[in-house]
Amino acid sequence: MNFEDLLQLLSTIDGKFLLSSYPSKLLEEYTLKQCWSTLKFEQAVSVNVKAAGDKKKIEVLTANYPLEQQHQAMLF
Repeated sequence: MNFEDLLQLLSTIDGKFLLSSYPSKLLEEYTLKQCWSTLKFEQAVSVNVKAAGDKKKIEVLTANYPLEQQHQAMLF
């Protein structure tokens, strides 16, 4: 199963889902088409303490129900 297969499957389920992923054009297309909710969070990348720098990543939460913006520290 690839990412598009997963998104297709999620578009058919009756229950709620919450997907954690990274930004992609494909995810944006499904989100718009299916009227899903999204929240984006910027996270510092911390693989190695010695290599600490300004590297950031964006995590995307996608759901088929309304998501409320909360303080990021509460979620992660």
